[in-house]
Amino acid sequence: MTPFLTGALLLAAFLGAAWWFSRQKSADATRIVRYLLGGGAVLAGVVLCLRGALVLGGPIGLFGLGMLGVNLGGFSGAGRRGGAQDGNRSANPPAKAPMSVAEAREILGVPADADIEAVQHAHRQLMKKLHPDTQDGSAALARQVHEARDVLLEHFKRQS
Repeated sequence: MTPFLTGALLLAAFLGAAWWFSRQKSADATRIVRYLLGGGAVLAGVVLCLRGALVLGGPIGLFGLGMLGVNLGGFSGAGRRGGAQDGNRSANPPAKAPMSVAEAREILGVPADADIEAVQHAHRQLMKKLHPDTQDGSAALARQVHEARDVLLEHFKRQS
């Protein structure tokens, strides 16, 4: 009976940890995984070195130290970005001027005499290509295309 209860408690603990982990933001989850993998690799490297496998334990331990170093901010790897991801999460992005009608036309690739249907057709075509779920797309590009469409549709409403 005791092994059954121990197993049930361990299973409940793992499920609770998985549920908690799934609720974390991406950046926090990445940091947590780096801590876990880095600590595990350091521990495995130390154990392997103590057992006489220096050739295997050394690189594994160094890998773990590297993971922990990146997490703690000790190393500045090429993958690091500046700004809000370096701990300055409360920084607001600089305010930008609203998009002009000419910029919107350029983004959508429509001529100056384009009508509403041409704008909507160009928007649909670009969104098929630049949607975040496609290979070439991203959320930033999709927002820019949406903003361009909205600016031109508002421009048409004002002209009416």
